[in-house]
Amino acid sequence: MRQIVSKEPWWAAPPKPGQDESELEWGWLVTYSEGEPRFEFVKERPSEQEIRQRKSCRTTPSE
Repeated sequence: MRQIVSKEPWWAAPPKPGQDESELEWGWLVTYSEGEPRFEFVKERPSEQEIRQRKSCRTTPSE
């Protein structure tokens, strides 16, 4: 049986140097439990608050 294990805000492609997060295409990285874990990127934009509060998929500050 397919069950969602986690669902996290994630970018479709990593940002280019100096690119602002607001310019990125966002969606959800969904992990399913089907024996071996399976991942799927869902093109449904998270809210700005969900993007700000994400735990993973962080950008590093520009130097």
